[in-house]
Amino acid sequence: MNPKLLFLLLLCISCNKSKENITTVPQQLPSKAQSQKNHWLKTPKYTIEIDSTISHHKGFECDSVIGIDYFGFEGEHFFYPINKEGQEVSTIKNRKKLTKYQFDKLNAILGNKETYKNRQIVSCYEPRLAFVYFKNNKVIGQTQVCLSCAQLQSTVETINGEHGNCFNQKATDQLDQLRMELDFSNNPR
Repeated sequence: MNPKLLFLLLLCISCNKSKENITTVPQQLPSKAQSQKNHWLKTPKYTIEIDSTISHHKGFECDSVIGIDYFGFEGEHFFYPINKEGQEVSTIKNRKKLTKYQFDKLNAILGNKETYKNRQIVSCYEPRLAFVYFKNNKVIGQTQVCLSCAQLQSTVETINGEHGNCFNQKATDQLDQLRMELDFSNNPR
């Protein structure tokens, strides 16, 4: 068979196929991913009386401690779960009251000088774990923790008058264990 004739034949066949009715089913596009846009809830829930004299290193008493699973950052900005007006941030996913044993463990980790030796140095700082300390139904302190980069900021003194610091791998593991005990979401590490 002549190659030119074969080519024309194949071309005709392919043109006829393209004329067939093709039914398409419209597909919905996937919905846009929800952004973690932070805002403060309108109604204040808490009275704030930050006590600048309390220290994890010296140990302190409080009526209760609430663990918070949240997004405590937006871009390069970070924040505690409760603002100065007593309003909660909208990104709180879960909260649980710590037992006395869990609070003592937290205090022992954050108030131990060994926690801050051989520090990990990473600079993401995206806190997703926080602790709010209450006394007489008032917030007396807050601590926010980023397990990804082993850093924390706190209104409560940790050691040597410091309120923020990098900590070591052992402390990261201990705080992550506490996070798991509280059944909070996984902090990227």
